[in-house]
Amino acid sequence: MKEKIVEHRVYYYDTDKMGVVYHSNYLKWMEVARTEFFRDTLPYSRLEEMGVMLPVKTLNIEYFNSVKYDELIKIKIKLLEFSKIKIKFLYEIYDENFTQLKAKAETVNTFTDINGNLKRLSNELLKKLKGE
Repeated sequence: MKEKIVEHRVYYYDTDKMGVVYHSNYLKWMEVARTEFFRDTLPYSRLEEMGVMLPVKTLNIEYFNSVKYDELIKIKIKLLEFSKIKIKFLYEIYDENFTQLKAKAETVNTFTDINGNLKRLSNELLKKLKGE
């Protein structure tokens, strides 16, 4: 299935006193990767204009190696599942050369309206998001 790679330079504000990235910042990077993933087919801002939100329903993350200040990392996002009501992503965060896996995560995001009610995508919108 479709995947994308996003680069990020780790800044001081991403880290704790020891220069190690604080664990919650990985979630921000995953959000950036999801936004960039959609940018190629249908920008997330356009989805919101259409009344479609994409909240995280579940999140699983495992940390393997610390990311540190000033590192350049690569965030690989891959689409695992896609239906009219949800989408599942795999994230792998690596060093800049893809030689060390730093963290691995999965999210399931549901499609909702502005009020948080589940929303089924139309076949037309589903095809657009799949890049067909």
